[in-house]
Amino acid sequence: MRTLAHIPHPLMRITVSSWNEKYQLRFELDRYEQVFKVGHDEVSGLEEVQAMGKALSESALLRFVSMRESHQKLNTSDK
Repeated sequence: MRTLAHIPHPLMRITVSSWNEKYQLRFELDRYEQVFKVGHDEVSGLEEVQAMGKALSESALLRFVSMRESHQKLNTSDK
């Protein structure tokens, strides 16, 4: 896997990688991670993938909040 770019964001780490004829758009926050895979033949290039990353960043952040809430509920119900 080869890292191609990092997309600046104040809260998350957003990385664009290439592996196995696919771009991987990886969002990371704390211990949570989301990955979107896009075939090289589905987009015109790295710039389009970076634009997708910027466009998806808000919804990815909201999913992280939901993931954290679910994780916290699970931890508190076990005790």
